[in-house]
Amino acid sequence: VSKALQLTGGAEVEETAKFAGMFDKFFDALNVSNYTEGVRHRKPFQLPYRSASDFRLKWLQDEFLPYLDQWGKSVEDRPGFTPAQKKRMLISHETLLGLRMTTKSFLELVPYLFSLPGVKSFLSQRICQDPLEKFFGCQRQRGGTHDNPTAAEFLKNTQALRVVNSFCRHVASGNCRGGMKENEDSGKENRP
Repeated sequence: VSKALQLTGGAEVEETAKFAGMFDKFFDALNVSNYTEGVRHRKPFQLPYRSASDFRLKWLQDEFLPYLDQWGKSVEDRPGFTPAQKKRMLISHETLLGLRMTTKSFLELVPYLFSLPGVKSFLSQRICQDPLEKFFGCQRQRGGTHDNPTAAEFLKNTQALRVVNSFCRHVASGNCRGGMKENEDSGKENRP
């Protein structure tokens, strides 16, 4: 998308193209799912990690994090806009904080993983929290309108989920992999 914007949009879409390119690389770097996709799509940010000194770690540290800081500063320094207008020029403060925390944690995690004996490669998609989000989504589903279960109710729901795990419907509008989206190809939903 960023290359298409650069080719067709000219100078007026330069920053939007840069934004799209930065986040494309960011998501590729943190969602490496297999050993061949980076080669097949000719996207080096999708290649598996093979060392603690991977080029993407340097990019995250030296380009992505400073980009987030520069973006915030450039909006803050713009004259003639109200604070509310400036707020709409950025993604939310919570999202920016989450991006920074995720990036800094990832920068510490990858070298640690390669310090462990026997680790020769790493697929970054494997550290997603989707299974945890699915589990708590199923817990909420079991609780119905009761959203403050006791420890005993939580344990009872957990045991029930272990027994009937295949009957837990995944939330269609959620942000987790493996819900209804995976079953769209077969025309089935995750229903009992």
